[in-house]
Amino acid sequence: MLKHPFKFLFKALGSLLILALVTAGLWAIILPSSADYLYQSVEGQMQLFFEGRPVKEMLDDDSVSTELKNQLMLVQEVKAFAEQELKLQPTQNYEKFIDLKRDYLVMVLTASPPLKMESKTWWFPIVGTVPYKGYFDIEMGRADEAKLQAEGYETHFRPSPAYSTLGWFNDPLLSTMTQYGEYYLVNTIIHESVHATHWVPGEVTFNENIASFIGNKGALLFYAHKYGKGSDKYKAAVQKLADQKVFADFLRQVAQQLKKVYDSDTFDSNKAEQKAIILATMKYQYTKNILPQIKSPGYAGFEKQDWNNAMLMSYLHYNTVQDKLATIYTELDEDIPRLMEFLKQDDVLQHFQE
Repeated sequence: MLKHPFKFLFKALGSLLILALVTAGLWAIILPSSADYLYQSVEGQMQLFFEGRPVKEMLDDDSVSTELKNQLMLVQEVKAFAEQELKLQPTQNYEKFIDLKRDYLVMVLTASPPLKMESKTWWFPIVGTVPYKGYFDIEMGRADEAKLQAEGYETHFRPSPAYSTLGWFNDPLLSTMTQYGEYYLVNTIIHESVHATHWVPGEVTFNENIASFIGNKGALLFYAHKYGKGSDKYKAAVQKLADQKVFADFLRQVAQQLKKVYDSDTFDSNKAEQKAIILATMKYQYTKNILPQIKSPGYAGFEKQDWNNAMLMSYLHYNTVQDKLATIYTELDEDIPRLMEFLKQDDVLQHFQE
């Protein structure tokens, strides 16, 4: 999920506002071209700070729907499970609910060269180098996307329903986090809790991979704990993860085929022709061979989207080392607290180098 590029260092409202304004001012001096982007980020985060209702208050309000109350209680239960059983960092996250009245929190922009399987990166304080930018201001995002396309980049502009402020700020529960069903909500709470527990600056792919892995495994553990492994909900969660793996493995296969072409010694014009053939072939393979394997909803129609390097990289940042993580997880007796301690080692990245 998207990470906001700033950690607010103080909890008090006055300190937060001062910090935001001072940081924006400093950035405007150091990187004038990024000042507008910073201001829209600060403005969007401040909106989240001011808006919303306490969850406790909503649970006692008869006008709040039973469905929403059930979601609020589920989040509390998942958060407690993540902290007590998975030993993730305790926080005061999700004690407030915000109805954003839209289907996204921020829009995420990624960009890639047309003949390289890599992402354009940006640098932000605290989190370091990242392969995306998040926009509360959707028109600013579209304008920046157009500039990148004019520079020759392929782009991908997608909605993100959630992000983490990495434990420095009390993240609210957002309406966008509840719109994809119970399993997604459970997985997301654990995923973002991993980010609040551990974040390696400048290593977004590593951070997202470990959060995705523990989000997936943690969700299964939660369902086994709450409903039992014989329950329909547990079985449905297992199926969702199986479908997700089929999809991710397929995208990695597409990316590997393209990378082989990009890294070859042939002319760029030949690479572009081979790229078009690969994408057309793989779209056909997706509809013929992949979709029939997938039982969960939400995957149909993906072949109609614009497939390019930026789109592929936006998925790969979350799924590049899942097999390696699975091996380590097994070696640690499938114990998530032990896995987290392993991942916090100073030299952990060496275990994920090819």
